[in-house]
Amino acid sequence: MIAMIATAIIGIVAGGGLGWALHKFLRARTLRLAREEAQDIIDEAKEAVELRNLEEKERIQEIEMELWTKVEPEMLKAEGRIEDLQEVANEKKAKADAIVQEEKKKLQEREADVKTQEQALRGLEAELNKLKDVQKGLNQDLVSKLTERLGTSAEEFKTQLKNQMEEETRRRAARIAQETEADAKEHAEQEAKRVLSLVIDRFARPYCAERGIGAVNFPDAHIRKLFCDPAGNNIKAVQEACGCDIIVEEGMEMVGVAGFDPVRRELTRRTLERIFKEKKNINPDFIRKIAENQKKELFKNIKHDGDSLAKELKLEGLNAEIRQMMGSLRYRYSFTQNQYFHCGEVGWLAGLMAAELGLDIKKARRVGMLHDIGKSMDHTVEGGHAVIGADFIAARGEAPDVVHAVKAHHFDEQPSTDHAFLVIAADAVSGARPGARRSTIESYNQKVSELQDIARSFPGVTDCFVLSGGRECRVMVNGKKVDDTQAMDLSRKIAARIEEECNYPGSIKVVVVREVLVTEQTRKELA
Repeated sequence: MIAMIATAIIGIVAGGGLGWALHKFLRARTLRLAREEAQDIIDEAKEAVELRNLEEKERIQEIEMELWTKVEPEMLKAEGRIEDLQEVANEKKAKADAIVQEEKKKLQEREADVKTQEQALRGLEAELNKLKDVQKGLNQDLVSKLTERLGTSAEEFKTQLKNQMEEETRRRAARIAQETEADAKEHAEQEAKRVLSLVIDRFARPYCAERGIGAVNFPDAHIRKLFCDPAGNNIKAVQEACGCDIIVEEGMEMVGVAGFDPVRRELTRRTLERIFKEKKNINPDFIRKIAENQKKELFKNIKHDGDSLAKELKLEGLNAEIRQMMGSLRYRYSFTQNQYFHCGEVGWLAGLMAAELGLDIKKARRVGMLHDIGKSMDHTVEGGHAVIGADFIAARGEAPDVVHAVKAHHFDEQPSTDHAFLVIAADAVSGARPGARRSTIESYNQKVSELQDIARSFPGVTDCFVLSGGRECRVMVNGKKVDDTQAMDLSRKIAARIEEECNYPGSIKVVVVREVLVTEQTRKELA
């Protein structure tokens, strides 16, 4: 049994080995056949590729031949043109080479000439230096002989000559300045007078002769008695409510109102007039109530006046605070001239002059109206009203040229625009016209004294007279101490000093009078 099993196993093993050997043989044969077949396929593919490459080369050659056949005439023409251009280029190059050679030759000749001239120049410089040395020696001899003959040193003679030349130059400059100034005045004054005459003729707005009110009269003795209570409570109530001082003196049937703020003075005046209409029950509570009501009404009037002036001049885009300040000028006076109406006049006059000169009319009216806005606040803000007003409108959006015109109308800064000079002229016309402004006897005497003191403070001035109501300052000078040139300079200095130190409306003419009086006596003995 075991033997059979062993025989079976041996048979299986032997059969398996034989099968495996057969399988390996068949596989090797299959791989060899596959390789041979693959090699045949590869060879066929290579032959096909080579054949196709040959066909493509032949096709490319055919295409090249066709293309060459088509472009051959053009190519031949292009080659011919290239040959022609090459010949032209060669000709131009030859000409250019010839020109270059010629220029080089000329340059060499010029260089040789320059060298020759340089040598000659060196020789001339050497001769010139010798001549300079000779001249220097001659000058020294001449200076020594002149100084010996004149009895002065060379430096003193130079100083004298320099002074003479400076004096002569100064005289010539003064004469030229006089002629130029006279010519400019002749033409400029004619044109200015023509424009001003046209503007004044066209100005149809009525002049205002309104004056400020400094006191309020008592209606009767009974009202005076009610108002002037023994304890003075009513007067104190008015002063506290209105912010002004009340002056009541014995024997005077009026109430004086004193204060720096013109609006407060107006409020006080209105309050007093309303109180005096009351026949009884005048007491501090009643006074405070009246003052509050009058304040509301006054502010309403101020707003209406500012809006009316802007509307009258047809100005748009004005800030509300600017209109309010313009309205408050209704109660501000300068040399007894109402500033509200003055600003309106200046606005109209500036606009009319702008129309005659071809300038912006609306801008001229604007700067004319705003030029004195600083006077509505100069009692509370330190500085000149032109600077105060310019700063105020600049902070509220006005254009820089408008601000400049307002600031420069009293020369707080040098005017540099046409509208700035227009405002100066219009302001002078409005303020200097007959009846526009007037002074008290005290202020006039003070003005005369100031002008005389300023003029007499300069050396050479013998006397000073103020004429034409303070419009002319005539200065008498010593003719032996002040010559013509110095007289011109003296008039300018006096005018500048007056502008700097005095406060006055309009303009003041400074006239310097120079006289030379020579006397001599004769004697003769009688026979």
